[in-house]
Amino acid sequence: MRISLLNLMEYLCAKISILALIVMSGITFMDVFGRVVFNHPIGFSYEVVGICLGVCFYSGLYHVHKKRKHVRIDLLEKLFRGKAGEVIAWFGYLVELVFFSTLVYMVYKQMEESRQFGDIFMFLGLDKWLVIAAMAVFAIIALVSLVVAYPDRENGEA
Repeated sequence: MRISLLNLMEYLCAKISILALIVMSGITFMDVFGRVVFNHPIGFSYEVVGICLGVCFYSGLYHVHKKRKHVRIDLLEKLFRGKAGEVIAWFGYLVELVFFSTLVYMVYKQMEESRQFGDIFMFLGLDKWLVIAAMAVFAIIALVSLVVAYPDRENGEA
């Protein structure tokens, strides 16, 4: 069995996304349980859930980009066939590529600003730029997935 780097990245991102969801749901359950039963919530739950949500989102984007499973409006796809459909599909892909590249750059800039300012989480005591750096890495990996998942009109994708 041949293992490619892209398949390995997809596998790791999927497992990390699942782990983030499990941690997020576990922390939420413990926080609500502690608040209701003991009248004492977990202080760091909002920070951990926020971190897990960001990690889950950015690590899950690899699969979304690779499989082209975005939420999209496809009202015009049936109207445009042939060369016009290909041009429109590639135009939409390029717009998406530019938009997501800009998003990756903005996450990187946010990481730099957080590092320079010295932001830390209130309850965790962890530097925020480290978490944003992890999200930036996942965003870059998702960008790689988007780059290799160009439109394929022959397989019914636009």
